[in-house]
Amino acid sequence: MAPSPNENLSDFRHVVQLNEASKDLVSRSYRVNLLALDAMVLSKRAGGNLRGFDELSSQMRGWSQEVHRKLERLKTLSAQALAQTSLATKTARALHLFEGAADQSHHALAGETRDRLRGEQQLLHASVARQWGGINELLGQLKQLGLMAVVLSRAAAIEAASVTGEERADLVHVSRDFQQNSEEVAEVIKNLIKRMRETERP
Repeated sequence: MAPSPNENLSDFRHVVQLNEASKDLVSRSYRVNLLALDAMVLSKRAGGNLRGFDELSSQMRGWSQEVHRKLERLKTLSAQALAQTSLATKTARALHLFEGAADQSHHALAGETRDRLRGEQQLLHASVARQWGGINELLGQLKQLGLMAVVLSRAAAIEAASVTGEERADLVHVSRDFQQNSEEVAEVIKNLIKRMRETERP
């Protein structure tokens, strides 16, 4: 069954939402990466007393890099979905014209073209569905990464609060920035998934 114009419009809107959210997530995860590097420098300066914080900072940096990898894959899939949806829209328009021509003229060539376009439309519809299946899977993985970041940042806050000495204030500040950015990342992902589901393809 070919996608309706409303389905195609919904796909276009989804791609716009994905691109906007991806830009926001890249920016926030980049900030987390910088914070992690800063925290690692601070913890190294403090010596062996902050090994736990150093490990958490390293994990947050790894988290940021993993988010970037997921977002690059998401960018690729959304671009493919957009291209396939655009092609499906053009094919649907051509099919509409040839269906009318074939019904009115009963010409063999018009009928053959109509049948070919129907086949192409079905293949495109299946391809778009696969792209969105991959996108939804990636969104689920990003959601898990968002939850993981919140857990890591809260653990970093606990580690920072246990520090004594002149590094305490700097580490507490960094851990608070960790927590704020990671919670914002989780919120962006949650809101994106919510908006996608509100306009979900049938």
